[in-house]
Amino acid sequence: MPKKPSDIDAWLKQEIPRVRGALEKAARHFDENSNLNVHTLEAVYGQESSIGTLMGKPGSDKPAGHFQFMPDTAKRYGLKVSKENDERFDIERSSSAAARYLRDLNKIFSRKTGLLSRESLAVRDVSERKKFVLGAFNAGEGNVADAQNKAKRAGKIPPPGTT
Repeated sequence: MPKKPSDIDAWLKQEIPRVRGALEKAARHFDENSNLNVHTLEAVYGQESSIGTLMGKPGSDKPAGHFQFMPDTAKRYGLKVSKENDERFDIERSSSAAARYLRDLNKIFSRKTGLLSRESLAVRDVSERKKFVLGAFNAGEGNVADAQNKAKRAGKIPPPGTT
């Protein structure tokens, strides 16, 4: 019996050079000391949209596109979101937005940062911080900051490298 192609197999048959090129170009937004690179962007792309196979509907008020941006986050990073033109589905534009968002999350969690009525805690170790950055990409920086502060109030010892 023939094996059913996996999501990976389906992705490999798609426009790999165009997607790979977009991810590599977007990775230029990363600082060499951040522990973020094109592989990080590839992993987020794979996790968020199942490598471009599950992207939702254009113009949706829910997460959608290559990186599953919420409309407000997409707009914050310069993407247009409407039924007629939803740039969350444009691999070049959404890759650039995702890389800039990851870069900004890295800055947020590298020091104590005020986020509206919340405050993130600094995660000094770059490898440990990457976990917070990836979690915040998925759940939102405010939710991760809330979890940090809840753990602090509960007297839990923060992971090594946090204050």
